[in-house]
Amino acid sequence: MAPSKSSTTTKVSAHRIGSLLFCPACGTLLDLPRDEQDEIACHQCGRKEPASSYENLPTKTYSSPHAFPSTLRQKRALVQNKVQDGEAAKDRDPVAQEKCQKCGHIGLSYKEMQLRSADEGSTIFYKCLNCGDQTSTNN
Repeated sequence: MAPSKSSTTTKVSAHRIGSLLFCPACGTLLDLPRDEQDEIACHQCGRKEPASSYENLPTKTYSSPHAFPSTLRQKRALVQNKVQDGEAAKDRDPVAQEKCQKCGHIGLSYKEMQLRSADEGSTIFYKCLNCGDQTSTNN
């Protein structure tokens, strides 16, 4: 006995790209279902898709660190610890991407010390990594 037509037909569900659903008949983007809706009607062809198609859709998002500029990230790029042989340099001064006044080399190690009273700024001591010239600034 041959199988009946109704048992061999397969239901085509909406096409999914990311978290968006598209009508399988005409390719139109389907609206999000409202809380009380059981079905979503396609505005183009009228085909009805069950609202349950939107349930449990996994969503993955990707972004680049450079996609969202940050003043904190920019400041962090100006000050960095020296790295040698893949390990963070311990017991070494941090390096600021500043220009040496004597030789023009970019990269000065620095130390910050509180030499004046607590309600005044600190003093920063710079040392050129190339020529060893030392300068200081009061903050």
